[in-house]
Amino acid sequence: MRENWRRTLIVGLAFVLATAGTFVFAYRAGRQAQYLRAADEPIRAWMSVPFIAHAHHVPAAVLFQAIGVAPRQPRDRRSVRHLAHDLNRPVPEVIAQLQRALDAAAHPSGGQPR
Repeated sequence: MRENWRRTLIVGLAFVLATAGTFVFAYRAGRQAQYLRAADEPIRAWMSVPFIAHAHHVPAAVLFQAIGVAPRQPRDRRSVRHLAHDLNRPVPEVIAQLQRALDAAAHPSGGQPR
């Protein structure tokens, strides 16, 4: 009787661990797919500066500096729309500054891509 209970417990724990592992890896795969898709997507007002920086492999500090904002905290997740409102500037202007910073980071010598 006791052997059955122990076997059931072990099988149950193995099932719970396998299910948890599946969810963790599925979540990570989904996040990676989101960032891969975002790398080709133009900057949108809903995006945060860290999101844009991660998607384009640029330090967030470079982008914050380009728009003249000091991050409120190490992980400042305000959207571009929110930042533009705080700066009293139009959203397209802030997006254009971010895009110029991304272009400059992608081509640091100032040359055009081949």
